Amino acid sequence: MKKLFITVSLILAIGMNCYSQNEVEPENKLTYSCDQIVKQNFEEGTITLTGNVNLKTSVFEFENADKIVLSKKTKEIFVIGGYKVYLNGGTITQKSTSEKKWLRYKIGESVAYVE
Repeated sequence: MKKLFITVSLILAIGMNCYSQNEVEPENKLTYSCDQIVKQNFEEGTITLTGNVNLKTSVFEFENADKIVLSKKTKEIFVIGGYKVYLNGGTITQKSTSEKKWLRYKIGESVAYVE
């Protein structure tokens, strides 16, 4: 009986240890890549990415944008030039040769605005 109790306890302890080792991904994790410049303006609280910019979070993904500006103060993302956006299962596309409009997305919302 004692061996059974020790064996069961050991199995439970190993199982709980394995479970607690799982890494939890933060929900607002942001990854990006760009071909040209990453410029940070501390006074305005912005980060500007230029040249074939890709930006991804758990909610949305921007691909092949000419320029992306992230505003930490307003928690908004501005996508300028040609781009492809995946947001809530939908896709928004604008070619670089189109009339220059920009897309505004407020982090946490499920709507993006083309202005």
